[in-house]
Amino acid sequence: MIHPVFQNLRSISVYFGTWILLAGIHFSILFLQFRIPLNIALADSFIYNAVLCVIGIAMWYAIRYSMPGKTTGFTFIFNHFTYLVLLLVFWIGTGYAALNLLFKDNLVYINFLGLSIPYRFVAGISLYAFIGLAYYLIIMYRDLQDKAKAETRLNELLKESELNMLKSQINPHFLFNSLNSISSLTITDPGKAQEMVVKLSEFLRYSVSSNINTFTTLEKEMQNIHRYLEIEKIRFGDKLVFEFTMEPGFSTRNVPVMILQPLYENAIKHGVYESTEPVKVITDCKTFTDYFEIRISNDFDPSAPARKGAGIGLKNIRERLKLMYRNDSLLKTFVLNNVFRVVLTIPNKPFENNPEQ
Repeated sequence: MIHPVFQNLRSISVYFGTWILLAGIHFSILFLQFRIPLNIALADSFIYNAVLCVIGIAMWYAIRYSMPGKTTGFTFIFNHFTYLVLLLVFWIGTGYAALNLLFKDNLVYINFLGLSIPYRFVAGISLYAFIGLAYYLIIMYRDLQDKAKAETRLNELLKESELNMLKSQINPHFLFNSLNSISSLTITDPGKAQEMVVKLSEFLRYSVSSNINTFTTLEKEMQNIHRYLEIEKIRFGDKLVFEFTMEPGFSTRNVPVMILQPLYENAIKHGVYESTEPVKVITDCKTFTDYFEIRISNDFDPSAPARKGAGIGLKNIRERLKLMYRNDSLLKTFVLNNVFRVVLTIPNKPFENNPEQ
């Protein structure tokens, strides 16, 4: 996050202009009210305000570190108390030492300088509070702007995402191949053909009725994945083997609807299609404190020619996860010893302003 003072010429002018104004008020009080000599009043106002001007710029980094909500209440208060003490000691100590060195022969002013320290402490506390409040308001304003931009971007991508999701929901090749298989089975095995028709209709009903703006339970999502794999099992027979391992309690976890379908389509497309040996698709889930992982692995034949694709499935998943959880690293893929693995991380809670909630 760029420093607000240096984000543009206007902010630079406002910040340093404010300190010039404060230095002018400081000088006027010393020169007109307390009758401090002109040169001493100028030096006093310049040194104290210049030092605090620099400290005010540095305060931005301390304020960002001590954001409310990121630390406990005690830590928040302790941090600011520590910052304030260090600021006052450095500010008043530096100014006093410099002015005492410059005007040590003017005993009247040196005496005034010592007596004015309590008032400078009060002024320092007030300025610290004002600067800190201004920085917090700037951070809050920027956060609101970022959220508004994210929501605007989400709305712009929503229709496109819905179209892309339809592509990931109903792969036309899968549908055509399934219908061809049903056609063949009506002659060779009418019972299996009927079973495949039922499973295909249930799969299509779930896919078409699903809305991109909803969540579903992992149990329902896995039930649809089972339908999909069982349909493909009828086509591929012993070439396709699938296993599921889930810890107790996982079935009630919430996941974005249809988030898993493209991953299994990839496993079939790049694993089973080109292989002459049985391919095992293994799914296991693991829970952590703030999230859980769904791991899908399939072996493949490295010597088989790679099947080309548009990459719509993985791209859609990454985009949806980024928009829903404000995290672009929730989907990872690995290849190790002829095994392709996908690790999908699902946080326990989506982003608070996400429209998909």
